[in-house]
Amino acid sequence: MEGEDGVGIPGGVLIGVEHGSNGWDTDFHGSKKSVSHPWHPCSTPISSIPISHIERLDFKQSNCMNHNLFFLGLLFISAPIPGTAQNLIRNGSFEEHGEQRCLECNTLGGQYPGLVYHWDNGGWGCQLLDKGYKRSSDDNKWKGSPFDKMSPKDGKAMIDMWYLPGCGGGEYMCATYLSGHSTKPIRVGQLYEASFWLYIESSKRADPDRAKHIGIALLPENIEYHAAGGRKRLILPFLGVDTVIYDAWYQVKWRIRPLCTSNYFTIGLFADYQWPTSRSFDDLRYFVDKVSLTEIPTQSGVIDSSVYYCSRYDPVKLGALPKMDNEILLFENDSYALTSAHKTALDSFVVFAKKYPSLVFELSGHTDSIGSANVLLSQNRVQSVFKYLVEEHKLPEYRFILLGMGSKDPFRLNHTEEGRKLNRRVEIRQSSLDLPNMFYRRVLKAVASRNLAEAFSYLNKWMIKPNRVDIGRLIVRFDPRLELLHKDKRWADMDQKIRDEYRKFKYPHYSYLIDSLRFDQLSASGLLTSMGYQAGLNTLPGYIPELDSVLFEMDPMPDAEILKRYEQHFAALRPILAKTGWPKKSEFGESACNAAFSILMNSKVIVEYLNWLPEVEKSCNDGETPWIFYARLYDQCRRSLGKPQRYLTQAGMLESGEIWIEPWEGDEDSVNDLRAKIGLPLLRKEIVEAMKNQK
Repeated sequence: MEGEDGVGIPGGVLIGVEHGSNGWDTDFHGSKKSVSHPWHPCSTPISSIPISHIERLDFKQSNCMNHNLFFLGLLFISAPIPGTAQNLIRNGSFEEHGEQRCLECNTLGGQYPGLVYHWDNGGWGCQLLDKGYKRSSDDNKWKGSPFDKMSPKDGKAMIDMWYLPGCGGGEYMCATYLSGHSTKPIRVGQLYEASFWLYIESSKRADPDRAKHIGIALLPENIEYHAAGGRKRLILPFLGVDTVIYDAWYQVKWRIRPLCTSNYFTIGLFADYQWPTSRSFDDLRYFVDKVSLTEIPTQSGVIDSSVYYCSRYDPVKLGALPKMDNEILLFENDSYALTSAHKTALDSFVVFAKKYPSLVFELSGHTDSIGSANVLLSQNRVQSVFKYLVEEHKLPEYRFILLGMGSKDPFRLNHTEEGRKLNRRVEIRQSSLDLPNMFYRRVLKAVASRNLAEAFSYLNKWMIKPNRVDIGRLIVRFDPRLELLHKDKRWADMDQKIRDEYRKFKYPHYSYLIDSLRFDQLSASGLLTSMGYQAGLNTLPGYIPELDSVLFEMDPMPDAEILKRYEQHFAALRPILAKTGWPKKSEFGESACNAAFSILMNSKVIVEYLNWLPEVEKSCNDGETPWIFYARLYDQCRRSLGKPQRYLTQAGMLESGEIWIEPWEGDEDSVNDLRAKIGLPLLRKEIVEAMKNQK
């Protein structure tokens, strides 16, 4: 038996007694103090801050007289208003949070609100750092703790945020975002003051434009900021900081007059149409604390200093996914029956689910720690919700992931009656997986149960909708879990559909063949499950830790057999190269061109390296091949001739985790100069550190 029921939960929509609110390019062979504009007084003089840590950033003001007006001007800080206004952002200092079982627990997917109450991380990243947390043995491997040089601005907790130029840059953003649902709508015409405390780590090799893109956005609905494999940068109207101070806490503020209604307060590092443009800089790490959004009486007479702002946008055109607040249904003791309140909440959820038919959701059932049949009870609770959504509202079954968690994932501690009440729940959260992931999971499940008709049905659905990470349909020919399908007469039609994908190229047959050779290489080496920086078989159907405790692995062939395969692959590629020359991306497609280069590199034939080096260089000059391929092949040629590499693309990872660099020529500056001439990014700091250690 379980305990009693019936209190509200922060950080979600609750149904119970109460309602709450809602790569680097190296080729591896192994594994304010208040600061104001000059015309405003400061509580702390600028002169007290080292001048080297301050940058003044000028923002242009834009004027617009239409409904798409984002802002007219920006004021960083203004004089305080007497009295204490109510903060519309709950848990602004992040002191209210769940039990940390590890540093990165509950930071991914939709679980973040269960750790940092009332906050959402948009799908990934954003670590909670608490000075009172005792790290486990696994956590001790993490060397990124900032507490040896700084502390949270308020209390013990703060949020760790970052931007990684090397993992994205250009059209992609690898950055973290933090969103809070305001306690009431942010209304048109009302004056608000938004603020938070900011600490930015300095770096000698920093992008000079990066920190000024830290700021806020007020949004009508939440957004999923990240998807597996990277997402094109989101261009949102945002308000950025106008003063940057490094290695010190300081407060950033804005006075805002909304031009459209908003519900979410989002903090992050935002792109625009001019930035980012380079992957060459160091990572940016910054910390956030004491977040506040308050209404200001209109009679305060600060209209002149306010920012006119609107967050209106089209999520579909933006390329963003909407982000739903977690729905939490509380159940009575030892019960899985749906109440009228549950059904009302589910009816509301269905409106959102039908509006965005491509979204996938997790239904997780939970109990308190009392009793012995908790897993079964949690599964029954999930089934009650699932049955209602599918049978009453006709939502497709494949849009849901069902998780019966028992008592092992408490929302609150079980040692109090209140905590146990809050743990008896079904939680509906938006999954980071997409429909192609779900279709492929269904394929695997159907094959395992030998229901081949269903397997082909879902495989056809997977073929129709493009994968979020485009690795090509050809991978299904090399997935050993689908061998049963390959023997079925219906496979011929599927194989033809795969081949038809190549008809858009000038050399469809050659493109198909080269891609096939590359996938066969990956199969022989056992790397098809990961495929390096691309999505392999493990991520193709989506990885769910609760369901996939053991990753799918492929055993590599013996080394001699792998080398023999590599020789055969290049023997098959050679006549194609002799007929067409080095493959052009415009004629073969990007995947086949990358595959041709990989096959050449794995051939281990120095004569072929030297023969094709000028062809690869010419292809780079023509814009058909990335310059990193030339640099890698050039360094490979030199190493094969017993000479030191020059572009530093040849490195490996030792079992100890240290980076080992093959012999090189020159120092950091000379290597970077050489790389810059062909547009390669600066050496990553990990490589620079390895260079120093190796010397």
